[in-house]
Amino acid sequence: MPPACGLGARVSRSCGNCRTIKRRCDQQRPQCGQCIRAREKCTGYRDEWDLVFRDQTNHTIKLSKKKAAKNAASNKAVTEVIHQYLSSPPPISYGIGPSLGEIGLNYFLHDFVSGGRSPSRGYLNYIPAAYGANAEHPTLITSMAAVGLGALAARQPELVSHARAKYSQAIRYVNLALASPVEAVKDSTLMSVISLGVFEHVSNFESWIQHVKGAAALVVARGKSQFSSPAAIPLFNQVRADMAVACIQTIQPFPDDMRELQEEAAKYADTSSVFWLLGVLATRCATLFVDITKNNNSDNPASDFIPWFHFLDEATALRNDLQEAISLLAIQEPYTTVVDASGVTSSAMHNGRYDLYKTSWAIRLWNNSRMLEIIACEIECWLINKILATDLAQSTQVHLDLKLTLQDLLQIMSKRGADVLASVPQSLGLLSVAESQSSVDSTSHTYVSGGYMLIWSLYTVGKSPVVDHKTRQWVIKQLLGISESAGIAIALQLAQDIVEIDVMAN
Repeated sequence: MPPACGLGARVSRSCGNCRTIKRRCDQQRPQCGQCIRAREKCTGYRDEWDLVFRDQTNHTIKLSKKKAAKNAASNKAVTEVIHQYLSSPPPISYGIGPSLGEIGLNYFLHDFVSGGRSPSRGYLNYIPAAYGANAEHPTLITSMAAVGLGALAARQPELVSHARAKYSQAIRYVNLALASPVEAVKDSTLMSVISLGVFEHVSNFESWIQHVKGAAALVVARGKSQFSSPAAIPLFNQVRADMAVACIQTIQPFPDDMRELQEEAAKYADTSSVFWLLGVLATRCATLFVDITKNNNSDNPASDFIPWFHFLDEATALRNDLQEAISLLAIQEPYTTVVDASGVTSSAMHNGRYDLYKTSWAIRLWNNSRMLEIIACEIECWLINKILATDLAQSTQVHLDLKLTLQDLLQIMSKRGADVLASVPQSLGLLSVAESQSSVDSTSHTYVSGGYMLIWSLYTVGKSPVVDHKTRQWVIKQLLGISESAGIAIALQLAQDIVEIDVMAN
């Protein structure tokens, strides 16, 4: 790691007790090991969110002072830009002031971490814990800057070449890091790979899938010892979530080595958190999907065939566990539903409704849970229809019960789909929230992080069999809008897929 570039001492990440008596803290979670050994009640840790932005603010201020020493006349202009970094998306400047790399980095933190216009923490809220300890690592800084410039390029095309150049530089740094046994296993390297995955996600589906597989391979290479780092769990959760989506969309089994790591990570993670539970359930969903596909394969030997009721029991158990997780989420992350009573409905709202969440992170948790439940319900519906069509040996009562269950599943999918669509305005940064009042501003630009967060949820709803033609057209319009305004190419691919589904359905 390079020298600290004059940043001075970093803010202590020790627990409250260790900071008070100035002893070395091992930073174990949820309680410091020093406190446990001393039979003290651990007072906990400072909010990583505050710490990382305190470090980033100090870093930016130090940079500005250094530049001011060289050219005192530029000091006022640079200071103004610094304040803009911390309150709104920074404007592009090619004169005296921050470099394009600094602008890209700060935009990345503003859009993906702080959540843009959202009230609090952003979509990638695991970043503060990992970034705080690696804020000077060139590979990490370059990777995040590349994504930030790529996001800005959606609105300012003149930055496209700069974003690609920064991306190429980041790839070179990552390749050098991966070639080093020491650098390859660092949190900063994994976080760099994850960040560049966002760049690939914006580009195209195939590249993103390959990138996710590469990130998963790196996580496996880091081994079980990686979880001794406080930042390892959120980084693992991110890779696991991406891998689950990739497996479900490509009908591939969730890797066994990742599943083994999940068991090890459970020893260090808060396994009661909804995000952890959803990750475990997502791996089960991917595995069930693949097993059913194999069982339905005409090349599958008859001796290997498993009765469909076996899979139906698994699917039902999965859905029940998902509903328990959603019930827990309703307690941890409640949200408010708003119905436009004025009769003036924005194109950003579906059926005049939008929901208000405390954070972008909450939207992510809710939509991930809804997406999984819709997929689980679709699997269950397919199994029931398969049983009703082929298993005529069952009693009339069994068939009647299955048909009633089928109706319940369709209602669940319809409700979860409507909930996803109601999250669109806030996800895309189209909501102006002030105290208890809110309004939809359809003229506001789309944040790339919001589009990045939404596209798979929209796709899941758009291809659902319970969605009518009008709603599907609305979903297609949102995906096309994300593709155009946020520059996310995958959104266009998914929109085209839904168009084909809609043509077949009608």
